[in-house]
Amino acid sequence: MTVPEADRSLEELAAAERRNRALLDAIPDNMFRIRVDGTYVDFHSNQPGSLTLPPDLIVGANVADHMAPADAALRLEAIERVVASGKGESFELQVVSRTGDVVDQEVRMEKSGEDEVLAITRDITERKRAERELVHQREELRRSRARIVEAEASERRRMERNLHDGAQSRLVALSLSLRLAQSQLAANPDAAAAQLADAGSELALALEELRDLARGLHPALLADRGLGPALDALAERAPLPVEVHASPEDRLPEPVEVAAYYIVAEALTNVAKYAQASHATVGVLLRDEEVVVEIADDGIGGADPTGGSGLRGLTDRVEALDGRFSVESVAGSGTCIRAFIPVGRER
Repeated sequence: MTVPEADRSLEELAAAERRNRALLDAIPDNMFRIRVDGTYVDFHSNQPGSLTLPPDLIVGANVADHMAPADAALRLEAIERVVASGKGESFELQVVSRTGDVVDQEVRMEKSGEDEVLAITRDITERKRAERELVHQREELRRSRARIVEAEASERRRMERNLHDGAQSRLVALSLSLRLAQSQLAANPDAAAAQLADAGSELALALEELRDLARGLHPALLADRGLGPALDALAERAPLPVEVHASPEDRLPEPVEVAAYYIVAEALTNVAKYAQASHATVGVLLRDEEVVVEIADDGIGGADPTGGSGLRGLTDRVEALDGRFSVESVAGSGTCIRAFIPVGRER
């Protein structure tokens, strides 16, 4: 080989080394050459924060020297299998970095020599954290839906009791009165007239109880005139002064109006029962593509959104509509409840 040819070969080799170095520097993973006995031969790191040893102590160290026994055994067994079979493997595990942080890693191993492997490790901590958070959210959604189902069942049982003890009993008594009046109609018309009068009174009471139950299901004012008038009626019936300072002029989708109404109703009930407040305010604002429902009071504060079924039920109702729910309640400074319910562009 002539001198110019040798020079070109050296230049090409240097260029190839630069390309390889650039490629290594661009790969966001840690790479280790490890012998079958677990000794580190070489490494390259672009994630020094995820290393379990200081960089200057890695080469010559052994996997078993700085990892938990279970993690070290997992890696050593994988190294032996890859060296013996020549087939690559991948697995996930957690390690403690040299900064004390718990790091989730994805490890891929390929045979790179007669008695060694190339182990490529990637920090997947954020991905695993997101996955765990997603699992938590799904579990919370499952529990939320279960609470909604139980609340609906409980409400159904309550209504059944009210119907049985109230209107149904009155209607049974009314039926008996009408039969008695019918039997007395020819022989004693005065007594029959008195029975019919009593039956009319019972019928009026039964109808009133049925109307009360119907209002509990879905207020007629809300269905007929919308959220604003329905909230005004809630404020008028509240046992403390309530100011409704804002509500949308246009009608909202029915599920949103119903949710907003019951959020306000339940919140005002909680205020009356627990807050020891002298005044409350209610606002419903249409902002961008969501409705913001806000109920604030000047009571004792200290409300715990996780401590009772009332606020938890409101949270479930809002989240069932893909909304968000928040509670600000500092002891001695009152409570402010906000619900953010999406309505979309089509209304």
